[in-house]
Amino acid sequence: MWVESVRLRNFRNYFAEDVSFSPHINLIVGSNGEGKSNLLESLFLLATTKSYRQAHEKDMVFIDRDNFYVSGEAVLQGNIKHTLEISYSQKQNKKQAKVSGVPVVRLADFIGILNVVCFSPDDLNIIKGAPGLRRRFLDILLSQIDRVYLSVLQQYGRVLRQRNECLKAVQRGRMRPTEIWPWTEQLATLACQVTERRFKAVNELTTSYAAISKGINQGKENLSLKYMSSLVKNSHLYTPIEVTESLQRRQTEEVARGITTIGPHRDDLFFLINGLSAADYASQGQQRTAVLSLKLAELEYMYKVTGDYPILLLDDVFSELDQKRRQLLLATLSDRVQALITGTETLEWPWSGDREYCNIINIRQGKVI
Repeated sequence: MWVESVRLRNFRNYFAEDVSFSPHINLIVGSNGEGKSNLLESLFLLATTKSYRQAHEKDMVFIDRDNFYVSGEAVLQGNIKHTLEISYSQKQNKKQAKVSGVPVVRLADFIGILNVVCFSPDDLNIIKGAPGLRRRFLDILLSQIDRVYLSVLQQYGRVLRQRNECLKAVQRGRMRPTEIWPWTEQLATLACQVTERRFKAVNELTTSYAAISKGINQGKENLSLKYMSSLVKNSHLYTPIEVTESLQRRQTEEVARGITTIGPHRDDLFFLINGLSAADYASQGQQRTAVLSLKLAELEYMYKVTGDYPILLLDDVFSELDQKRRQLLLATLSDRVQALITGTETLEWPWSGDREYCNIINIRQGKVI
């Protein structure tokens, strides 16, 4: 899959701009603050309906305007073409999506038509950052390629919030403890489904992740991933009945705290180097290898599941990688993947083939020049 072009109206610092892309490598060049990352963000928005920078929609509206509009001409597997559209109005506080002119009733049905893998400098925090960053990585990956997972994840979030409200209500004496049980049973069923899908995905990711990392570090270290969950013990995934019983045993503690203490919202993804925690022992170079390997493994995993490579968005990451890792990254892309890569100048690119193979897009103050 690839995107032929995007149309931006009142989006970030783009007032009215149409940008065309090559199906291969696109180098987006410009000084800091000119709008390079905003262009990548528009592609991520068309794939996931959200910003990879976790910005609110109102922050993506051009200054002194009420709304933004982003559309993309996407070429999907089988050479099927769709026009994908996302718009947002501050007055209505509403986001709308269309596929080839047809409004999408639920935004969840829009997610996954276009698939992307995004790598930005912030992703280097994924190893040592908060567990929420690692759960978000898994959720974005799986939501794009598994609509059932996305639906279950959304249901889990709603039931979790409701159960936590019930725990607080019992704490304040406004509800009987037995009234929590129906929410506990629903939560347990959904928690097992989310955990099982994540657990299987991490196991499959690990194979590619280990092989790719060995190619980068020449086999000097063994890198692996491990999904850590309160609902998994010795590779055994708890059943809904077991989770329900565990939650009931914890109910007194949870009422006192007002929160649900086990479930996929508390899980984590561990990065290991030679069996040791990368968060505790990895150097900066090893962390870069780990994250780069993760993104390339994500690319291969999505291809394995969907039969089509996602679009790769690389936001100012070449400055974070040494020459060897840069060359490996570009060599991996070959002619299989459409890539949009931002940088401050073309001289920093490790050209390893015909320079004409790359489409160079110069950006200045929200305009292609």
